[in-house]
Amino acid sequence: MTAFHDDFSRALAGDPAAMAVRLGHDPHALTALRVYRNASLKGRVDALAANYPTVVQLVGDDWFHAAALTFLEGQPGDDPVLAGFGPGFPAWLARFAPALELPYLVPVARLDRAWTEAHLAADSRPMTLADARAAGTALGGQVLTVRPDVRLFRFDWTVPSLWLAHREPDNAPLVWEPRPEALLIHRPEAEVLWHRLEPAEADFLNACAAGRPAAAAALQAGLDPADPSGPIPRLLAKGLFRQPDPEPRS
Repeated sequence: MTAFHDDFSRALAGDPAAMAVRLGHDPHALTALRVYRNASLKGRVDALAANYPTVVQLVGDDWFHAAALTFLEGQPGDDPVLAGFGPGFPAWLARFAPALELPYLVPVARLDRAWTEAHLAADSRPMTLADARAAGTALGGQVLTVRPDVRLFRFDWTVPSLWLAHREPDNAPLVWEPRPEALLIHRPEAEVLWHRLEPAEADFLNACAAGRPAAAAALQAGLDPADPSGPIPRLLAKGLFRQPDPEPRS
């Protein structure tokens, strides 16, 4: 980045003095800079709201707008692509005093972020259930690589239920209570999907993500890898694992 671009970025982040030497005291230039900064700031606030829609629903537009402005003071962001704007927002909320009174806000923000990450994740060819069956018993010794779009969460409270109640108000009841829940967010094709998971399913996926072979991951999760109608075939059918690279020709 050139010195000019660095000064300009600082001015847009709230330090107009950074451009004072370059603009002098030209009132028209200073006014234009303020207009540009306000438009840029609004664009980033709007992008943050678009990427955290459930948080906005929970706290309201005014609360979120004020929080977003405070967030942007310290993390203005330098990525011109706003589709993925605000990756640090959940961690920042965890330190934002007004959010501490809302214990569900940070985990809900994490789920909103996971949706965006799944949406933007790199494409990869999924392993199908037919691929797994074709591997036969050899599958048990393979490490099943979780696809880059997969996001897995386990909570001690019903965060997934709360999140889904706002994402799908006609299909999910609004529940907030101390009951463990697990949620899977992924993008097998063009659309981001989510599924509730049983604890054993989440344990199996976590073990696979940690590099355990399929049979060992199943044993760790208390699942029968040979059960044709059990959780493992259902997870494979969702396309959560990446198709292995072809063996190099000798």
